[in-house]
Amino acid sequence: MARHLREDSTGLSPVWQILAVVVVTGALIGAFYYFYVQHPPPAGGPRRVEPWDTAEIGYVGTFADDGRVFDTAYARVARDNVSYPKAASFSWRAQWTNFSFDVGCADLTPAEQQIKSCTAAIKGFDQGVRGMAVGDTKRIVVPPELGYGASDPSKIFERPLLQEVPARVVMNGTAFQDKYGTRALDGLVVRDPFWGWNATVSLSGNVVTVTNSPFLGEKVRPYGAWDALVAGIDDAANNGTGIVYVQHDLAPDDARDVLAHDGSDQFIVTSVDLDKGVYVADYNREVVGRTLVFDITIASIIRK
Repeated sequence: MARHLREDSTGLSPVWQILAVVVVTGALIGAFYYFYVQHPPPAGGPRRVEPWDTAEIGYVGTFADDGRVFDTAYARVARDNVSYPKAASFSWRAQWTNFSFDVGCADLTPAEQQIKSCTAAIKGFDQGVRGMAVGDTKRIVVPPELGYGASDPSKIFERPLLQEVPARVVMNGTAFQDKYGTRALDGLVVRDPFWGWNATVSLSGNVVTVTNSPFLGEKVRPYGAWDALVAGIDDAANNGTGIVYVQHDLAPDDARDVLAHDGSDQFIVTSVDLDKGVYVADYNREVVGRTLVFDITIASIIRK
């Protein structure tokens, strides 16, 4: 008897099973390659900071020689002046946040940093965080060569505590208007923009003579930073130019406590020598030329 042909509905099942195995195997191999070859998990412990990671840190920065805080990421430290005495240049910020930077960026030149668009820290920071894990805390001591560099001697000035100020100054009309903010008129009385005392104007053509007219014992505030006193006036000195003697009220204890603004620049009074009768004004940034101490904590590590 002839046997009739019929459709075998199960004949393709082994093929589909083989294809399914191939797909699943491929997916597993791909996942392994991605997670374990391209992005391997840290071996034997937590992820630690490596070059080209982005490290986010909390920190307190102090000077090694006097322990004063010059910068911090923490509002609680900024507010506490008893436990954390502040340096003269310490300034209040609207927001206190952690600092993030790209580890290894400090090893590049400024041009290379711009090309790579990386955020650099000082080299002491950059080197100090390597090998740390999230939550680790460490103290880093940063010498000037790994911090903000050496001081520039041309920005350091020794000045007398008893200063001689010309009693009479001659200038043209343009210079007068630039300094006093008004046009020169004969007999005009103006206020000196630096010392704050009165001065009288004498005009002859375009020649303006300004005669400083403080009174003996008048208190002034140079640079808006400390007190001073008009200690003497000699109208006949310097062949009639005259001298106003100003005594600056600075003491050795004021060293590194006084930050003064000189136009767009600023300086720190770094020392006061009463025997020599001088004080030193340093126009370098306060962190320049100093050994710095940072207490840091790793908040996060982002691997690129």
